[in-house]
Amino acid sequence: MKLGIVGSEASKFTEVTERAARQVIKLMIERFGADLVISGHSPLGGIDWWAIEEADKLGVPTREYAPRRNYWSAPGGYRERNLKIAQESDTVACISLRELPPSYQGMRFPDGCYHCHTGPGDHVKSGGCWTMQAARAQGKTGMLIIVNPDGTYRGNINVLRRSIAPY
Repeated sequence: MKLGIVGSEASKFTEVTERAARQVIKLMIERFGADLVISGHSPLGGIDWWAIEEADKLGVPTREYAPRRNYWSAPGGYRERNLKIAQESDTVACISLRELPPSYQGMRFPDGCYHCHTGPGDHVKSGGCWTMQAARAQGKTGMLIIVNPDGTYRGNINVLRRSIAPY
């Protein structure tokens, strides 16, 4: 099974939420029996990089689609890269956060994720959500896992435990 793992950039995570995200990634790879992990090698790090690192630790082959240009719709940009991930994966999992840490200096979207049409407080906007939605539009499974500030998480997959203790 080819598992695409995408989500939020590194600066949106705290130490606690990064540990939780890495644990979720590891659980997904193991429980889905992934024989290939696909991600996007974001220049901002985060889920894309952690997915590859955790797959490497488990001995699972990986494939990365790095954007060649840091623009959405330009040839070789994020849109093209995200479509490749959605097309190549059997399942795409997006890992995002319920809220941004106070230290985050980037753009904030107080109305929630416009890719998922959620309201405030559900989860922060992530380009990974666009990729997950693109996979769903192709009839594939798209999963959203939301990490809470305390390291617990929730999502629409029943093979993972609903909550993990922070550590």
